Amino acid sequence: MQTPRWLKENWLQTAILLIPFIVLAVFWGRFPERVVVQWNDSGPTKWADKTFGLLLSPVMSVATALFLGWIPRLDPKLRRNPDWNGRSLGVFRLAITTLMSFVGLLVAVYALGFHFNSAAIGINAVLLFFLVFGNYLGTFPPSYFVGIRTPWTLENDDVWRATHRNAGRIMVVGTLAALGLQFVITREHTMGCFLAFIGASFAWSVYYSHRRFQAATPVRRPPDVPPA
Repeated sequence: MQTPRWLKENWLQTAILLIPFIVLAVFWGRFPERVVVQWNDSGPTKWADKTFGLLLSPVMSVATALFLGWIPRLDPKLRRNPDWNGRSLGVFRLAITTLMSFVGLLVAVYALGFHFNSAAIGINAVLLFFLVFGNYLGTFPPSYFVGIRTPWTLENDDVWRATHRNAGRIMVVGTLAALGLQFVITREHTMGCFLAFIGASFAWSVYYSHRRFQAATPVRRPPDVPPA
């Protein structure tokens, strides 16, 4: 009884997961035995076996959706949070599975002979995902599974919220900069700069969470020892 209700309430998520499999089922006989799975600005750079190359992204999309769907039942922090309605995690699940399903469709369409600048499309799809992710990152509830999980964010909910709001703003600004940067330098260099930015942002978030935790934690002074 629960399955039809879930499908009705999550019809968009269901469609995102099913569309790549429907396309593959309809056109399976027309795909070549080896398909392109990676590109750069110069063209294809990596091939894979038909079954592996075409099914990898759709299957990973389903696995990710299932895992993220189970997180609210597995995570004690989410179960103890009465104010959490699941919207931010639902948006993240939609965004990441949309990206994975889109990559799967990109591989399938290219294998059918519709050639285009897949590198540009793929890079911009990734950047748009990070734009959505950064926009909602500040609303993520304290969790053991999703988010910036440092010892200090997991210890203090206020530090968690402050760290995620800060990281979300940084990610949005950095992603917008990367979207514009690709018109100035090559997309490969743009993606390299963006990956370096993500690494630096994570390092900053670890430092920021530590500083916020120190500021929020009162200094404990040793008790006065009475004179002998």
